[in-house]
Amino acid sequence: MALKISVATTTLSAALLANTICFKSAPTRAQEPDWPCQQRLVPSLSAAAYWSGPRPEGFGDWRTDIEVADLVRHIAPRKVSTEAGLTEIAAFARTLSSDRERRIRLVFIGLLEQSNEERRGLIEELKQIGRRQRELADLVDRLATELKAIPPDAPGEAGARRADLQQRYDFSARNFEEIQRTIRYACETPVALDARLGAWARALQAAASR
Repeated sequence: MALKISVATTTLSAALLANTICFKSAPTRAQEPDWPCQQRLVPSLSAAAYWSGPRPEGFGDWRTDIEVADLVRHIAPRKVSTEAGLTEIAAFARTLSSDRERRIRLVFIGLLEQSNEERRGLIEELKQIGRRQRELADLVDRLATELKAIPPDAPGEAGARRADLQQRYDFSARNFEEIQRTIRYACETPVALDARLGAWARALQAAASR
């Protein structure tokens, strides 16, 4: 039993240390203590990062163009793959003749706005997860400290107290590790949305120049 406790405590302590280092090393950690990802927090995407040449703003409201709005709302949800969006963009571009460049720019503006909206929800969800994970890490650390203070062979009430602590520790440790795995996966989603928008922006600019 003592060996089990020692190994579990050491394993989790290493995980907690890695998590703490990640939190402290993130560039925005002081401003955003709940951000759980190793990736730098980018609150919103800007047109300049994806659209070369003249700024695409100033061409009107993309929502007032029915075909543009339909395309944007159809492909903007996060479940839509990059490839599916590229297919839809190409099909839309083939229908254009006059006013081609302006309407393509409107598509990009709409996709930028909708991507930022998707990302805002994701970022808030990730911050909530990060906040809970920090609280859980503090709890596990406290339970580990209390466990170490009671000898493994403690009799009577102290032994019962240690058994209860061990049970709570094991449960909390498993939760911590499961959430860490979820965080690593979830942190890739904003990155994937960024890359998807970049691919679509390149396709739109190529279509606008034809």
